[in-house]
Amino acid sequence: MTIRGFSLLAGSPVPEPVPSDMTQALEAVEIVASIGERGTFRLKFRLDPGSTLPARFLLKTGDLVRTILVVAAGNQRAIAMDGVMVEHAVSTSGDDRFLVIAGEDLTLLMDRIDATGRPYSGMTIAARIQLILAAYALHGVVPEVIPAPITDLPAPAERIFHQRGTDYAYIRSLAADVGYHFTLDPGPLPGESVAYWGPEPRADRAQPSLTIDFERPANVDKLELRFDAMHRVDPEATILDPVSKALIPVPVPDIKLVRPPLGAVVPPAQKRTRLDQAAKLSPVQAAARLLAVAARSAESMTGSGVLNVRRDGLRLRAGELVDVRAASKPFNGLFAVGRVHDRITAESYLQEFELVRAGIGAAS
Repeated sequence: MTIRGFSLLAGSPVPEPVPSDMTQALEAVEIVASIGERGTFRLKFRLDPGSTLPARFLLKTGDLVRTILVVAAGNQRAIAMDGVMVEHAVSTSGDDRFLVIAGEDLTLLMDRIDATGRPYSGMTIAARIQLILAAYALHGVVPEVIPAPITDLPAPAERIFHQRGTDYAYIRSLAADVGYHFTLDPGPLPGESVAYWGPEPRADRAQPSLTIDFERPANVDKLELRFDAMHRVDPEATILDPVSKALIPVPVPDIKLVRPPLGAVVPPAQKRTRLDQAAKLSPVQAAARLLAVAARSAESMTGSGVLNVRRDGLRLRAGELVDVRAASKPFNGLFAVGRVHDRITAESYLQEFELVRAGIGAAS
């Protein structure tokens, strides 16, 4: 039975629509996408006697197979995943035989070669990110890089930055240092992806993707909201002045520089923490890392829920905004979608989602 509204493209090097016998054998699809994390997918095929599906997907070489998953929500079609097949498994249970394929998004291609030691002389963080991502243009990756509000750029005679680890690991570490995220968004067309390096949430606050009435949640099957009073921390850092050898405390910048709170009031921190090896940092580096820790820990309000995509014609993407109403004053207002998990079969299309925000109550 074919899964309605779902399309599968696969091939190496160019993905193409798969034959009808493959789509008819497809029984279940799972897709996971999160802000700042690598996306994953899972395809479960029924194997009839004599099926050649395992050999056809593995090809003759066992090379990575580019895979694009297209889903329908209402009258809209969206690229839900652009990645590669990684793991192929066949199983049998009684009279049933299955092929299960697991894969990851295209950031996997950025995580294969350790480039530790690659120099970046006189380049800002944003320039380094742009240069690294340019190498993946042949895979349809388009960079969207937002310069960090606090960045250190010493003269090349004083210091030259060097890469640590793979391209993916280095890009993510640079994002973590300044309170940013790195996410690969598939689409808008098949074979294209946007490599976003910047602050979250980035969606238009005036146009949330979904509005939920907590008292009459007709468009969600489930919604739960939570607040953790111990989540926020107050980071501290003391650096060593290279001239006077004096210890200098560095103030924490305002988190609005990278992450304007979605809530009206950000609750106070109940814990304090010290940055590791802060004495070796420059004042700018220490301030950026303090800002990153403060911004991440401020997201103490979270939520989770379930959408019936096929019934309601709506699907969320990580990074979009949801507006919650009538949930009581502390829980009302905008939330960012931090993670989505699509579960698709011929009978149903459900999407589990996770919400996050900094602040209590709806911002005016």
